[in-house]
Amino acid sequence: MRAAKPMPDIRDLRLFDSCMTLGRGVLAGCPEWLTRDNVLAVMDRYDIAEALVHDHHARFVYPREEGNRRLLESVRGIGRLYPVWVLEPPRTPGFSAAAAVVTEMLEAGVRAARLAVKAVPPMAWLWDDLCAALEEHRVPSFLDFGEATTRATLSDSDVAGVRDIALAHPELPLILSHIFGGLGVHPALLPLIRRVPNVYIDITGVLEYWREVARDVGPGRVLFATGAPFCDPGILISNVQYARALDQTAKRMICGDNLRGLLDGVR
Repeated sequence: MRAAKPMPDIRDLRLFDSCMTLGRGVLAGCPEWLTRDNVLAVMDRYDIAEALVHDHHARFVYPREEGNRRLLESVRGIGRLYPVWVLEPPRTPGFSAAAAVVTEMLEAGVRAARLAVKAVPPMAWLWDDLCAALEEHRVPSFLDFGEATTRATLSDSDVAGVRDIALAHPELPLILSHIFGGLGVHPALLPLIRRVPNVYIDITGVLEYWREVARDVGPGRVLFATGAPFCDPGILISNVQYARALDQTAKRMICGDNLRGLLDGVR
C-alpha cells in the first residue's frame, strides 16, 4: 500500500527549531542542567539542523541578564546554536534605555529576542520603547506567554494588547509562542493573524491550530518549534513532515526557511 503522496526526507526540510531551552530546569520534579551537549544530542537524534536557544533562568529568574550572558558562553563556538535573549522593558522609561539594551544584544551576536509578556503584560504603553528599538533593527521577537514549560492560556486583554503592539510597530516581526493551554488556543488568534501582517505563530505545543493558519493565511506565517526539552521533538516534527495538505515548498518554509528569512532581515 502506497501513501497518497511521498513524504519528504526529514533532512531535506532543513529543520530550524525556533524554541529550545538551556540552563537549569526542573524535569519530573528534579533539578537538571540542560547543557549544549544535551541539546546537540537531541538535535542529532531528530535531524534538527539548527536551533534558537534561550536560557531557562532568563525566563524566570532575576536579573534576567545573568541568564542571557551565561547563554552566550554556553553556545560559543557552536555554529548550529543561535542565542536568544529574554527581554522585558527597562525600568527606566524612554527610548534611549531600550535602545541600549538592543544595541548590547546585537553587539553580542544575538539576532532574536523572547519578550517576557507573561511577566509584563502586553500593554502597548509598557512595551512601546523596547519594541521601537527592536523594530529599528527588525529583530524577530517571540511573545512568550508560557508557564515554566510551554503551556499557556491567553486572555482577551492579551490578544488585544498584541494587536495594539503589532499595529504600532508594523516592521517588527512578532511571533506568538507558547499559546496553547487547558482551553486550547484563544479563538481570536487566527483573526488577528489574518488582519495584522507582522504577527506569526510558532508551533510549540500546538498540534492542529497551526494548520489552520498555514491553510487560511499562508505557510509564511508559521515557524517550526519543538519546545524541547518540555515537549518531545518527534511529535512536532512528524506533525509537519506528514501534513498531507502541505506541499514540499510549504513544509520547507515552516520548518526553517521562514525563520532564516527573518534572521537575515536583522540589520
